[in-house]
Amino acid sequence: MSRPRAWRRTPLQLPDTPPGVGGADPPCLVHLVRERNGLRWFRAFAEALRAHPPGVACELVLAMKGFSSRAQAAPYLDEVADLAPEALFFPDRGFEWGVYLPLAARLRRDRYCFVNSHARPLVDDWLAKLDAALARPDVGQVGATGSWASVHSWVMGLAGLPNAYRGLLPARRVVRELSMEIQREAASLRIGSDLNRSRSTVSATRLRLRSVPRVPREFLEFEPFPARHLRTNAFMISHAALRELCLPAVRNKMDIYVLESGRQSLTAQLERIGLRSLVVDCAGAVHGPEQWDRSRTMWQGEQERLLVADNQTFCYTAGTFARRSLLSTLAWGVGADPCPPRDGQPNVSALLAGVQ
Repeated sequence: MSRPRAWRRTPLQLPDTPPGVGGADPPCLVHLVRERNGLRWFRAFAEALRAHPPGVACELVLAMKGFSSRAQAAPYLDEVADLAPEALFFPDRGFEWGVYLPLAARLRRDRYCFVNSHARPLVDDWLAKLDAALARPDVGQVGATGSWASVHSWVMGLAGLPNAYRGLLPARRVVRELSMEIQREAASLRIGSDLNRSRSTVSATRLRLRSVPRVPREFLEFEPFPARHLRTNAFMISHAALRELCLPAVRNKMDIYVLESGRQSLTAQLERIGLRSLVVDCAGAVHGPEQWDRSRTMWQGEQERLLVADNQTFCYTAGTFARRSLLSTLAWGVGADPCPPRDGQPNVSALLAGVQ
């Protein structure tokens, strides 16, 4: 049986913030820009940022991942010249945490708002709302979405074993079909292709085989439902809190899942040292982990109180009622409250590209 990856037993060796840096300084807004995503999706982020100003002075940093040279990135930088960003370049290896931590070590700012390549702010003053929430006492991190979904309980259910989702999810055959549909859609976004092409090139058999080596980790490194965790698609954290974390080397997507929702997730580690993780909605109201199912920000209703969207929230928006019901149940169990989709919803790729 595979053993869990070794975790650092001591906090991260990030340098401290320089003397004089403190809460009065503007937040550092970090957007991950992946070359393989193409200019279209980056342009959609820039347009969303202009349409919905952050509401607080901030330092915009573009984490340029996978660009061979500044010349290759020139069309991207020209696209946001009016926003006066700083661009830092990283190789196309690993995942976002392979970028975020080196960037924090280099910049040493007081606090960071990390937004991934699929993030889209939805309301004005969105960053100001996150910043105000992070300034509350005993808060370690804040974000646009959280979830109670459990990888452990999900795998138990697929194996036909007792779990918290029993009696809530549809038949296993239906669950597998919906899961494959979502995975194919995600694959089409990763390879930049049309969803119909992805259906023909990514087979259900291949997708099942990919998941087999992960099963031992899914049992060992994740809590049963409810596994409360703040999602890292758009979240804010201080440099001081980052230095308190013990993180693994991130080598694959499963490592990312462990870091976000595993037994040693950011949320769990911060909670152990007395720091809370809060979801912030579009009105600036804050929600503790026990209230996230009622925040209407992630896979509930029409997600009508969502502050920052991403590919996962768009996956729900563009889904059938069957898909919405599955996702809502995975996130919230008996508290699931999905809404039927409206007619004429665009697909996920169109939403990410800014087609509303």
